[in-house]
Amino acid sequence: MEKIKVGIVGIGWWSDVLAAVIEKSDQMELGAGYSRSADKTDAFAERFQCEAAPSYEAMLAMEDLDGIILTTPNSAHRQGAEAALAAGKHVFVEKPISNTLEDGRAMIAAADAAGKILAVGHSYRRHGALRHLRRLIDAGELGRVSLAEGVFSNDNGLNLEEGVWRTDGSEIPGGCLMQIGIHQIDNLLYLMGPVSDVTAYFARLETKPDIEDVTTLLMRFTSGAIGYVAADYISPRRFTLALHGTKANAYFDMDNDGLRLQRTGETKPSPEEFEPEDHLTSEMEDFAAAIRDGAAPEIDGRQAMVPLAIVLAAKRSSKEGRSIALSEFLPDA
Repeated sequence: MEKIKVGIVGIGWWSDVLAAVIEKSDQMELGAGYSRSADKTDAFAERFQCEAAPSYEAMLAMEDLDGIILTTPNSAHRQGAEAALAAGKHVFVEKPISNTLEDGRAMIAAADAAGKILAVGHSYRRHGALRHLRRLIDAGELGRVSLAEGVFSNDNGLNLEEGVWRTDGSEIPGGCLMQIGIHQIDNLLYLMGPVSDVTAYFARLETKPDIEDVTTLLMRFTSGAIGYVAADYISPRRFTLALHGTKANAYFDMDNDGLRLQRTGETKPSPEEFEPEDHLTSEMEDFAAAIRDGAAPEIDGRQAMVPLAIVLAAKRSSKEGRSIALSEFLPDA
């Protein structure tokens, strides 16, 4: 099988994470890296044994590159994606697809016009535990799921200093919900289906930069079930998910207890085995397979618009003190 060759744009800690995943893959090859900082580009190229592109234009001119991976700031996603698509490259962009629905729609239109793939990095739904939960739901093992909860916290907000894009409210509208809570939004969409409306509260309690560091979000699904997402930038790391069903409750703690199920009649949950799946490897190789086979990626641009719209609707809810129908942002929702 011929490897799919990609270039990474936007050198930083996350580009290194994805580059390490690609390095271990038997389906992909890292061909080049680029950052506006020549020193960062050179260091990245040396570490991962790829070409140091002198400019983005030079990278896009590399005929042997099949795709471009964008790990740039959110506000740069549209410009980077449009240029790559116009150059005939497939594009993978980290979540969120963009900061605005306008930019997201433009990226989708550019991909359609070019006949190229636009994939978006909502990866946690690919975790083995989430895949197992989806199978349990489909098999009716949990019964009717009435309530879903997702929490994602870390204390990165306590160390944020002015001057970088992650501390700029215009760069990350929605603060911690846009940057980390959106993962749990996508997880609940994957497990529970479409959302009709949202209610949310945002607060800034501890961060020095003017970004929201605590958020609670209620989502009403079209099924009638209720979902709850909490995102927090000022407390120790926690990534948990819970589903409450008429036949069983499921609890997932990514960093501690794994996956547990409490079935009807049981007084406490028991460990539940599941097939391991590395969510980042799955995400990268799904992009490669889409390029190779001409198939749609699991998360394309249109699907990625939904979690973005939910974050923007949550912002409006908190500001205006009312529930917001998702159709205010996505008329077809």
